[in-house]
Amino acid sequence: MKLKPFFHLTKSEVLDQVKRMGFASDYHPQQKDFEKYPLEDILVLFDPSKAYGEKLVWCTTEEAYKREMERLAELRQGVMDEFEKENQKGEEAGGIEDEPEENIVIRDLPKECKEWKSETAEATHDEVRTFTVHNSRPLLEIMITRPRSQFGKSTKFSDSGENNQNCRPQKDHNFAPPKKELEMGIQAVKETRTCSCQTTWFRPVNKSTQYIPGDFLQKGADLGYDKVDELSMFLSTVSVGVEEALQTNETVDIFQEEFAHLGEEEAGAITKTHSKLKEHPNFHDVTYTKGKRIEWVEWVPGSSDMVVSSCCENLAFVDRLENSGKASVSTVLVWSFADSLSPHAILESPWEVTVFKFYPSDPTFLIGGLGNGQIAVWKLSTTDLGFAAAKTTNHAARGGSLEEEKNSTIPTVTHRQMSMIDESHRKAVVAIEFMPATIEVERRGKGASEKNPADAPIKYFLTVAGDGQVMIWDFQAMLDAINDNDFLWRPVHRVQLQRQDSGTEMGLCHILHCHDRFDDKGNKLLTNFYASTEEGELILGDWAARGEEDRKADVVKKMYSTCKTFRPMLSLERSPFFEDILLGVTDWAFFLFKDGLSEHLFMSSYTSTYYTRGVWSPTRPSVVFLGLVSGGIDIWDFSDQSHKASLSDTGASVAITSMMFCYHGDIKEGQKLAVGDAQGHLHIQNIPKNLIKPGGREKENMRRFLDREEKRVRYFQERQQELRDLKDLMEKQAQMAADGAGEKEKACHRAMVLFIA
Repeated sequence: MKLKPFFHLTKSEVLDQVKRMGFASDYHPQQKDFEKYPLEDILVLFDPSKAYGEKLVWCTTEEAYKREMERLAELRQGVMDEFEKENQKGEEAGGIEDEPEENIVIRDLPKECKEWKSETAEATHDEVRTFTVHNSRPLLEIMITRPRSQFGKSTKFSDSGENNQNCRPQKDHNFAPPKKELEMGIQAVKETRTCSCQTTWFRPVNKSTQYIPGDFLQKGADLGYDKVDELSMFLSTVSVGVEEALQTNETVDIFQEEFAHLGEEEAGAITKTHSKLKEHPNFHDVTYTKGKRIEWVEWVPGSSDMVVSSCCENLAFVDRLENSGKASVSTVLVWSFADSLSPHAILESPWEVTVFKFYPSDPTFLIGGLGNGQIAVWKLSTTDLGFAAAKTTNHAARGGSLEEEKNSTIPTVTHRQMSMIDESHRKAVVAIEFMPATIEVERRGKGASEKNPADAPIKYFLTVAGDGQVMIWDFQAMLDAINDNDFLWRPVHRVQLQRQDSGTEMGLCHILHCHDRFDDKGNKLLTNFYASTEEGELILGDWAARGEEDRKADVVKKMYSTCKTFRPMLSLERSPFFEDILLGVTDWAFFLFKDGLSEHLFMSSYTSTYYTRGVWSPTRPSVVFLGLVSGGIDIWDFSDQSHKASLSDTGASVAITSMMFCYHGDIKEGQKLAVGDAQGHLHIQNIPKNLIKPGGREKENMRRFLDREEKRVRYFQERQQELRDLKDLMEKQAQMAADGAGEKEKACHRAMVLFIA
């Protein structure tokens, strides 16, 4: 159908259609422009060249309307003038000659049948003939009868399923196709025969016989003495080449992998044959770990063969309440790969150690959070560890197994300093986070500044617990008074996190200090942190927030409630490759968050087995390791697929309670993953090479994946805001229409009253 060059609409009709049809109206995207249009008549033009992106355009201003109407009038006048000129030319030439009329005669004749001719009829017949089954032999007749013993007996028929009655195929040798080709191989070798004989020993005889077997080598042993000159000439000729070959063997690694430098492996190529986790002999001690669970695991800094673990009792909440007032001694065990049967060293604690970390500036100090909310510090000397290694080796060589001798060879380290119980957390400490070395906390926690140099020792660290408090501790002040028994260690600043709707405490599970965050004015934010709650939420807080005179300080700045599961978040880790990406693991799924975005970037599918822990791969940006309640480990590779795990393996026989990668040594050649379970076993898993070595441009591909997810989230946020605005506008218009109808009813009512009066 040919479109008209232009047509007219009225403004009232367009707005009425938009109001009646809503989004279904073609004029809805330009509703605001129609409302601002000053005239009542709307001119719509047909634009076949699509100069403005569409075939139909309309004049949005009064000036454009007048200009286009004048142009259309000029075109109409030009067409009329041209038509008049042609008429004048025809009249001057004597008029237009009439064309002869055709005499058309219509006859009603009956239809005649014609022969149908097809050019592809033969090809169709050939195809049908090819697909038709023809019997190559007469059909067989088979008669099936009942046994003669059952003739004449009564028969009862019943329904039966098609799966119960079947006819199993039987091989009939009469119809076996004969072999037309026979594959066989022939090798031309000499025929050999093995035989032996044994003589009978009728009577014992004390004698022996020795003989020399005949050998063909002795026959030609004397040959070649006349060719010594040729042999010496040959040796002198090849001596130079032999010497070069020997030197090459000394300078070139003949055991290197020949295909190691041919190119990058295919990104995301995870196969079951090369991706199985190989377990190192696990660590378990009957005295210290039996019947307990591994609560936390850390690798000794600078060592890839020593790991530290803490154990807690597997008690229910009621049993833990009964034992809360009783004195008990808990231990932190140092394990060495040299001896997996007994601990390398033992750190004693007056309470269960729920979390601990090595001090980054001096790895000989170990900071631990206790189950009663206190902070303890241990000092590990290299002398004690060396003495323990020597004693353990000698003890293993002697083969001793007595418990007293075992305990005497293992050094025991007690805590050097502990925080005041009245100034500590009211619940178990669940996370420790070190602040950057450049930060200096101002007095009474009013703020922070970057006064210290970057190479200075770390001074402050953060702790959180289930009581909802975030505490800042001065570690340097404790170091200065570590030998002072009268020193009272208390936090330099604390904040209480509360829910805005109910005012109750917001129990925390993890905390991460924010890096490189800036406000709208470009000022660096040094006091922001991310924390996870006991209901599965992720919050962005500011421990230096200030309150007004009649209002408390609002520490919680933002809350990610989309991941709320009413269960504690199990893991919260920052990506080692992208500082703005966070990994949060809950019972049923895991999430990827981006710093500055109000919703999660990615949410995994729900799992059939609950998650317990989650860690990033230290060398591959797109790989995540997740521990399960069943003892398995799910490995997600986003460069391969993002809808399910790329690989599943077994890490333990019971539920996994802790996971930690070793970040020391050459992690690109070999990685170790420490996995603790609910029975006190500490497993060391060796990661295969294809889960260590990143693929080509894997980091760029992962960044593009995250950027794509961010665009998706932002689009949905903008779309939801537009829908909310539209909803408010429609509700407002409906309210105005209802108010107008109410005024009319009131006016009619007053008129009726006056008329009756």
